[in-house]
Formats: sequence, C-alpha cells, structure tokens
Amino acid sequence: MRAYYLSILISSLLLGFLTTGCQKKGADNSEFTGVKVHELKFYENLPENKDLFLGMLAGLKYDDETQHLFIQDLARSAIIEIDESSNVVNVFGSKGRGPGEVLHIENFFLSKEHLFIVDGEQFLINKYSRLDGQHISSLDYGELLNQIISPLLPNTDMNNRPFVTLNETILLPSQVDGKFLYQAINWNGDEIANIGELPTDCTATEDNDIIRSALESRNVPRRDLCLAFPVNDHSEPDELYIVYSAIPKIAKYSLSGRKIWEQTIARTPEIDSLMIDLSNIVDNRPDYLEPVRKYITGRNSPNGDLYLFTFMNQNALNFQRPMWIHQFDSEGGLINRYKIASNGELFTNFAGIDFKRSRILTATINDAEIRSYHF
Repeated sequence: MRAYYLSILISSLLLGFLTTGCQKKGADNSEFTGVKVHELKFYENLPENKDLFLGMLAGLKYDDETQHLFIQDLARSAIIEIDESSNVVNVFGSKGRGPGEVLHIENFFLSKEHLFIVDGEQFLINKYSRLDGQHISSLDYGELLNQIISPLLPNTDMNNRPFVTLNETILLPSQVDGKFLYQAINWNGDEIANIGELPTDCTATEDNDIIRSALESRNVPRRDLCLAFPVNDHSEPDELYIVYSAIPKIAKYSLSGRKIWEQTIARTPEIDSLMIDLSNIVDNRPDYLEPVRKYITGRNSPNGDLYLFTFMNQNALNFQRPMWIHQFDSEGGLINRYKIASNGELFTNFAGIDFKRSRILTATINDAEIRSYHF
C-alpha cells in the first residue's frame, strides 16, 4: 500500500513540473459567473485521542443526526466512527476475505440504520449495523455487473461506480443499451429502474489522437462526457442528483427513474483552469491523456443544497491550487463559492461537512490530521 502511494507521489511530481514549467496558455475570462468567493483561511484541529490510530485517510463523511464523523482508513481497510471528542464509537470492516472483511474500500455510505462498504476488489457491498458495527450481510454485485454493462465506460474516482442511496437502493453503473448511466436494484438484486441519461455524443472508447486533440483545444473528449456520480438528497430521500463531472452538468432524478430537471453549471475561473492544465500537459507530454474531471465528489445539506468539490489536479511539487467547494441550491443554481487556501496539503477528493455548525472537515495528506474550517 505504501508503494502504491509512493508511485502516486512520483507521478504527481512529474505532473507538477509540467503544469508549472510550461504555462504558455492563458485563460479566456469572458462570461465567468459573478457568484461571490468566500475564502476560508482559518481552521481548528479535531481533538487528539491517543487511542485513535489512523493510517492512511482517504475519505470523511459527517452525520448531522449523531454528530459523528466517519473516517475511511485505507491502512486498516475499515471505516472508523468517532464522536466529537475523537472517541472511537464503532469500527466497520477489517482487512481480509472473510464475512464483513474488506480488501479494498472503494467507497462507503450511510443510511439511518446501516453503513455500507463497497469492496471494489471482491465486488461486494457489505452491510453493517450502525448500532454496534457488526456485519449483517453482503451483496455480490460482480455477477450483476456482467449482466448489465455493455460496454464499460471509464470509472475514475467516484464516477460510474456502485452507489447506495439513503433508502438503501443500490445503483450499479450500467450504460444499458447505450442510454442510461445506472441501474437501480434492491438488496436482493431485483431491478427497480434505469437512472441517468447518457449524453448523445458519449463513447466508451476513443482514438488517442482524437482525445489528445480535444485536450489541446481545451475541450472535453467524447470519452469523458459520461463521467458522472450520484449525490443523495437529504431533503428528498427518494430523489438524488446526478453530477456529470466533466461537462459539467447537474440533473435531478427520482429513484423510479424520472428526470425532474437538469442544469448546466455556470462557468468559473477555477474550473477553466483545470482544462488549461490538461492542455498544457498534453502539449509537453502527449501520452498523458488523463480523464477530464471538473467535479469529483459532493455532499448534500438537510435543506437540499448541493456542495460539489472541484478536482484540483493536485501535485506534490507546486502547492498552488486551493480546495474549492461550490454550493448549489435545490434547483441547481450556483449560489456560493468557497476557497480553502491550504497549500495543497489537504485531501481534496474527500471531505465531510457538518451543516449544523457550518464546518468543512478534511484530512491532511502527510500526518493524518483532521481539520475543521468554518464557512
């Protein structure tokens, strides 16, 4: 595991060199949104607990009802639940191949009574009791994927991956008949609905020269048009958001498959800068055909507001990119932009939000420290 993260660090160093050493293209500043930027500079550290041993933090989720933080620890292949004093409440999962054990945590999800861990290596979704952390049962989604995926589109980060809704409906990436992103099923594997329209021009495969040409022109390749991830709506548990992370666009769906609305996201300089990065990189390293990801994950407030975290092209050599969080209302309108000037030491891919106290909780890369920024 340490060797894996070392390889990421080396790749990031190269990316940092390319992005900082060859900035020859400027930004087109026309038609940018006028939504205000709130810069968050000050933070507090969560209380230390000598009994809380964290290895490699990869994800945080905060539960407003219990006021507990759930921490994805890659080193332990477990989800750690802690209270406000950093006391351990429950541990979900452990390393292994037995019942309730995990080889690779791809993501985890919370419902009112259960916690779910997606094991991307064993193609299992494990269900645990939130009362005591005990494993209840598992869903083998590998066989189901073989039945519904044709062809397989890219699944980068949280895009096009299994997802569990607030009412415990399971979404599996599908691309059914070239029309839908996800197939909704129940815990028994029975089909409920197809959710998320595939954009017309999306394709599962694309020639590298065409991809390269699109990136050089700061356009999204057809290969990346269908990169998307769901976000639960806590104000309407039978509905969810589908975020098309490369376009970018937000759509609202019911779990019965009905599209309620869709909204193209307003243009911002911080999003445009990601395309400039990729264009400059491809100019100098033609084989670097990284997928376009403008948004990488999202959180939802009790009143239905959507908070999306931008992809930062984070690198280890030049810590210039801050963490950006965009707040949207329940109709998909951009209403706030939050900027955390962190010098790049934060995990920008994953964060928790305490909506009752207006705190953004995120972890540092090197020392497993958890910070709280008030917004």
